[in-house]
Amino acid sequence: MAARTAGMYGSRRLGGARALFLFRSERELDHHHRDVPRQKELLRDAFKGMHADVDRRLEELDHTPAFYFDSVTQLRMDTWTRGRVTLVGDAGYSPGPAVGGSTSLAVVGAYVLAGELARAGGDHERAFPAYERAMAEHVRGSRAAALSAARTLVPASRLGALGLAQGARLISALPAGPRRALLRLTTRSARLYNSMAVDDHPPSATSAGRIRLTGSLGNRLKCSSCCRPGLRNR
Repeated sequence: MAARTAGMYGSRRLGGARALFLFRSERELDHHHRDVPRQKELLRDAFKGMHADVDRRLEELDHTPAFYFDSVTQLRMDTWTRGRVTLVGDAGYSPGPAVGGSTSLAVVGAYVLAGELARAGGDHERAFPAYERAMAEHVRGSRAAALSAARTLVPASRLGALGLAQGARLISALPAGPRRALLRLTTRSARLYNSMAVDDHPPSATSAGRIRLTGSLGNRLKCSSCCRPGLRNR
Protein backbone atom coordinates (compact mmCIF):
# COMPACT_ATOMS: atom_id res chain seq x y z
CA MET A 1 0.00 0.00 0.00
CA ALA A 2 1.32 3.43 -0.92
CA ALA A 3 2.06 5.75 2.00
CA ARG A 4 -0.56 8.45 1.55
CA THR A 5 -3.26 10.18 3.57
CA ALA A 6 -6.32 12.12 2.39
CA GLY A 7 -8.69 13.94 4.71
CA MET A 8 -11.00 16.90 5.30
CA TYR A 9 -11.00 19.45 8.08
CA GLY A 10 -12.59 22.76 9.01
CA SER A 11 -12.88 25.29 11.82
CA ARG A 12 -14.91 28.28 12.89
CA ARG A 13 -12.31 30.58 11.32
CA LEU A 14 -12.60 29.00 7.89
CA GLY A 15 -15.31 29.80 5.37
CA GLY A 16 -15.54 26.14 4.34
CA ALA A 17 -13.90 22.76 4.58
CA ARG A 18 -10.32 22.13 3.45
CA ALA A 19 -9.01 18.98 1.77
CA LEU A 20 -5.64 17.68 2.96
CA PHE A 21 -3.38 15.35 0.94
CA LEU A 22 -0.12 13.92 2.29
CA PHE A 23 2.06 11.34 0.53
CA ARG A 24 5.58 9.98 0.53
CA SER A 25 7.75 9.78 -2.56
CA GLU A 26 10.79 7.54 -3.02
CA ARG A 27 12.39 10.17 -5.25
CA GLU A 28 12.57 13.94 -5.34
CA LEU A 29 9.57 15.39 -7.15
CA ASP A 30 10.23 17.10 -10.46
CA HIS A 31 8.52 20.47 -10.26
CA HIS A 32 9.13 24.19 -9.78
CA HIS A 33 7.69 25.78 -6.65
CA ARG A 34 5.71 28.26 -8.77
CA ASP A 35 4.46 25.72 -11.32
CA VAL A 36 0.97 25.14 -9.90
CA PRO A 37 -0.37 23.05 -12.85
CA ARG A 38 2.56 20.64 -12.46
CA GLN A 39 1.95 20.44 -8.70
CA LYS A 40 -1.69 19.52 -9.29
CA GLU A 41 -0.62 16.88 -11.80
CA LEU A 42 1.70 15.31 -9.22
CA LEU A 43 -1.09 15.31 -6.64
CA ARG A 44 -3.52 13.60 -9.02
CA ASP A 45 -0.93 10.96 -9.93
CA ALA A 46 -0.17 10.24 -6.25
CA PHE A 47 -3.83 9.72 -5.23
CA LYS A 48 -5.32 8.29 -8.41
CA GLY A 49 -7.66 5.38 -7.64
CA MET A 50 -7.36 5.65 -3.85
CA HIS A 51 -11.12 6.02 -3.26
CA ALA A 52 -14.15 7.45 -5.05
CA ASP A 53 -14.47 10.24 -2.46
CA VAL A 54 -10.82 11.17 -2.97
CA ASP A 55 -11.32 11.23 -6.75
CA ARG A 56 -14.22 13.67 -6.31
CA ARG A 57 -12.08 15.98 -4.19
CA LEU A 58 -9.31 15.89 -6.79
CA GLU A 59 -11.84 17.01 -9.41
CA GLU A 60 -12.10 20.30 -7.50
CA LEU A 61 -8.41 21.11 -7.93
CA ASP A 62 -9.01 23.27 -10.98
CA HIS A 63 -11.77 25.23 -9.24
CA THR A 64 -10.43 25.85 -5.75
CA PRO A 65 -9.27 29.41 -4.91
CA ALA A 66 -6.88 28.04 -2.24
CA PHE A 67 -4.10 25.63 -3.17
CA TYR A 68 -0.83 25.00 -1.34
CA PHE A 69 1.79 22.40 -2.29
CA ASP A 70 5.09 21.91 -0.47
CA SER A 71 7.43 19.30 0.96
CA VAL A 72 7.79 18.45 4.65
CA THR A 73 11.49 19.22 4.99
CA GLN A 74 14.14 19.51 7.68
CA LEU A 75 17.26 21.59 7.11
CA ARG A 76 20.09 20.73 9.52
CA MET A 77 23.10 23.02 9.94
CA ASP A 78 26.18 22.64 12.13
CA THR A 79 25.81 26.24 13.32
CA TRP A 80 23.25 29.04 13.06
CA THR A 81 25.89 31.77 13.36
CA ARG A 82 28.28 33.53 11.03
CA GLY A 83 30.11 36.62 12.22
CA ARG A 84 27.65 39.12 13.68
CA VAL A 85 24.60 37.27 12.29
CA THR A 86 22.70 34.42 13.94
CA LEU A 87 19.40 32.74 13.07
CA VAL A 88 16.26 32.26 15.15
CA GLY A 89 13.17 30.18 14.43
CA ASP A 90 12.63 28.09 11.30
CA ALA A 91 15.50 29.90 9.57
CA GLY A 92 17.88 28.07 11.90
CA TYR A 93 16.05 25.19 13.59
CA SER A 94 13.77 24.02 10.74
CA PRO A 95 12.07 21.12 12.55
CA GLY A 96 9.56 20.71 9.71
CA PRO A 97 5.88 21.74 9.47
CA ALA A 98 4.60 18.33 10.61
CA VAL A 99 5.63 18.91 14.22
CA GLY A 100 3.22 21.76 14.98
CA GLY A 101 5.39 23.79 17.34
CA SER A 102 7.76 25.91 15.28
CA THR A 103 6.30 29.14 16.68
CA SER A 104 6.81 28.02 20.29
CA LEU A 105 10.40 27.03 19.52
CA ALA A 106 11.04 30.37 17.79
CA VAL A 107 9.70 32.39 20.75
CA VAL A 108 11.84 30.42 23.20
CA GLY A 109 14.86 30.87 20.93
CA ALA A 110 14.33 34.63 20.75
CA TYR A 111 14.08 34.80 24.55
CA VAL A 112 17.27 32.75 25.01
CA LEU A 113 19.19 34.81 22.46
CA ALA A 114 18.13 38.10 24.06
CA GLY A 115 19.05 36.76 27.50
CA GLU A 116 22.50 35.58 26.41
CA LEU A 117 23.21 38.92 24.71
CA ALA A 118 22.25 40.72 27.92
CA ARG A 119 24.38 38.37 30.02
CA ALA A 120 27.38 38.93 27.72
CA GLY A 121 26.93 42.71 27.79
CA GLY A 122 26.19 42.74 24.06
CA ASP A 123 29.31 40.76 23.12
CA HIS A 124 28.01 38.55 20.32
CA GLU A 125 31.16 36.43 20.23
CA ARG A 126 30.28 35.14 23.70
CA ALA A 127 26.50 35.32 23.43
CA PHE A 128 26.00 33.42 20.15
CA PRO A 129 27.79 30.19 21.19
CA ALA A 130 25.97 30.24 24.54
CA TYR A 131 22.65 30.70 22.74
CA GLU A 132 23.36 27.73 20.44
CA ARG A 133 24.34 25.51 23.38
CA ALA A 134 21.18 26.44 25.31
CA MET A 135 18.90 25.70 22.32
CA ALA A 136 20.63 22.57 20.99
CA GLU A 137 18.68 20.02 23.05
CA HIS A 138 15.32 21.70 22.36
CA VAL A 139 16.00 21.76 18.62
CA ARG A 140 17.12 18.12 18.51
CA GLY A 141 13.99 17.07 20.37
CA SER A 142 11.80 19.10 18.04
CA ARG A 143 13.34 17.52 14.95
CA ALA A 144 12.86 14.01 16.37
CA ALA A 145 9.23 14.80 17.22
CA ALA A 146 8.68 16.08 13.67
CA LEU A 147 9.91 12.81 12.15
CA SER A 148 7.65 10.85 14.49
CA ALA A 149 4.68 13.06 13.57
CA ALA A 150 5.36 12.60 9.85
CA ARG A 151 5.32 8.80 10.26
CA THR A 152 2.02 9.04 12.14
CA LEU A 153 0.37 11.39 9.64
CA VAL A 154 1.43 9.30 6.62
CA PRO A 155 1.26 5.68 7.82
CA ALA A 156 2.90 2.97 5.75
CA SER A 157 0.61 0.12 6.88
CA ARG A 158 -3.13 -0.57 6.95
CA LEU A 159 -3.02 -0.86 10.73
CA GLY A 160 -1.39 2.57 11.00
CA ALA A 161 -3.96 4.07 8.62
CA LEU A 162 -6.81 2.56 10.65
CA GLY A 163 -5.36 3.92 13.89
CA LEU A 164 -4.97 7.39 12.39
CA ALA A 165 -8.56 7.43 11.10
CA GLN A 166 -10.06 6.21 14.37
CA GLY A 167 -7.97 8.64 16.40
CA ALA A 168 -9.05 11.57 14.20
CA ARG A 169 -12.73 10.58 14.61
CA LEU A 170 -12.36 10.38 18.39
CA ILE A 171 -10.65 13.77 18.67
CA SER A 172 -13.21 15.42 16.37
CA ALA A 173 -16.10 14.08 18.47
CA LEU A 174 -14.79 15.49 21.77
CA PRO A 175 -15.66 18.95 23.13
CA ALA A 176 -12.91 21.56 22.81
CA GLY A 177 -11.64 21.31 26.41
CA PRO A 178 -11.23 17.52 26.60
CA ARG A 179 -9.87 17.49 23.05
CA ARG A 180 -7.05 19.90 23.93
CA ALA A 181 -6.29 17.96 27.12
CA LEU A 182 -6.11 14.66 25.21
CA LEU A 183 -3.79 16.14 22.59
CA ARG A 184 -1.49 17.52 25.29
CA LEU A 185 -1.27 14.09 26.91
CA THR A 186 -0.86 11.97 23.78
CA THR A 187 1.03 14.17 21.32
CA ARG A 188 4.81 13.93 21.56
CA SER A 189 5.37 17.47 20.32
CA ALA A 190 2.90 18.90 22.87
CA ARG A 191 4.71 17.12 25.70
CA LEU A 192 8.03 18.38 24.36
CA TYR A 193 7.02 22.04 24.18
CA ASN A 194 5.25 21.94 27.53
CA SER A 195 8.43 20.71 29.24
CA MET A 196 11.09 23.02 27.77
CA ALA A 197 13.14 24.77 30.47
CA VAL A 198 15.49 27.73 29.98
CA ASP A 199 17.45 30.04 32.25
CA ASP A 200 15.54 32.85 33.93
CA HIS A 201 16.90 36.13 32.58
CA PRO A 202 15.76 39.02 34.80
CA PRO A 203 14.83 42.28 33.04
CA SER A 204 17.64 44.80 32.85
CA ALA A 205 17.46 48.48 33.72
CA THR A 206 17.59 49.31 29.98
CA SER A 207 14.69 47.04 28.98
CA ALA A 208 11.88 49.41 30.01
CA GLY A 209 9.38 49.93 27.22
CA ARG A 210 10.66 46.99 25.16
CA ILE A 211 9.15 43.58 24.59
CA ARG A 212 8.97 41.65 27.86
CA LEU A 213 8.27 37.92 28.15
CA THR A 214 6.39 36.65 31.18
CA GLY A 215 4.70 33.49 32.34
CA SER A 216 5.73 29.86 32.39
CA LEU A 217 8.25 29.00 29.70
CA GLY A 218 7.32 25.37 30.08
CA ASN A 219 3.78 26.20 29.00
CA ARG A 220 3.69 29.39 26.91
CA LEU A 221 5.28 32.81 26.66
CA LYS A 222 3.28 36.01 26.55
CA CYS A 223 4.44 39.19 24.86
CA SER A 224 3.53 42.46 26.54
CA SER A 225 3.48 44.45 23.29
CA CYS A 226 1.56 43.97 20.08
CA CYS A 227 3.13 41.52 17.63
CA ARG A 228 2.31 41.03 14.00
CA PRO A 229 2.28 37.48 12.57
CA GLY A 230 5.20 36.72 10.30
CA LEU A 231 4.79 36.47 6.54
CA ARG A 232 6.43 33.81 4.42
CA ASN A 233 7.54 34.45 0.86
CA ARG A 234 7.91 31.45 -1.37
